[in-house]
Amino acid sequence: MTAEFARARSDEQRAMRRRAILATAAEVLGDGTRVADLSLNALARRVGLAKSNVLRYFETREAVLLALLDAEYGSWLDEVEGELVQSDAPADTASQLERIADVISRTIAARPMLAELVATSAVVLEHNVSAEIAADYKRRAYAQAMRLVGLVEARLGELPDASRIALAASVNLAIGGAWGMCRPSPGMAEAYARDPELAAMQLDYRVAVRELVATALTGLLARSVAPWQQNGTSTTRSRP
Repeated sequence: MTAEFARARSDEQRAMRRRAILATAAEVLGDGTRVADLSLNALARRVGLAKSNVLRYFETREAVLLALLDAEYGSWLDEVEGELVQSDAPADTASQLERIADVISRTIAARPMLAELVATSAVVLEHNVSAEIAADYKRRAYAQAMRLVGLVEARLGELPDASRIALAASVNLAIGGAWGMCRPSPGMAEAYARDPELAAMQLDYRVAVRELVATALTGLLARSVAPWQQNGTSTTRSRP
């Protein structure tokens, strides 16, 4: 990077700098660096800036990665929506449910960087950020969650409010939880290789996500068949 890169003056220039930093972070993680191993110093060197200059645009390493997670998640939802719109829709609910689970699992399996960002979001990325950054991220995450829910509801029918939040959370838990379980340590991978019985415990990431999402959708639909009740009284659902 040139010296001029660090001297952003206008809002447009600052936005360009932020995009360049995010693109570099994505490039580093795409090369195989784990989220836990990406330091702000290493990122600054890769961008061609001093660490202090990177901090002009993002307050911490975690703030960079939360912004990257937001961008990558939105791009993934674009792909999910495109897949669901373009493919032929089965008539029955059960087949439609399986189709949704397959699209979600297939597309996220092709995005390992996003899977790892989701897996580390609550335990790593949401720490070491200010309340302002945390609130901004959560607002964006909520909007994306409701977009995901909308894509599902358009094909399976409207869900109660509590089920809508549970659906979004279940998908993220499937993406993040399965990611860790499907990446065994070198020692565990060797144990799987040595013992065929143990190898049955080694999960395929795409299959694991598909089954977890399909199971969550099945349960949420079953629980919402009867009029939704909370504490024994029916509740009226509202939409933003």
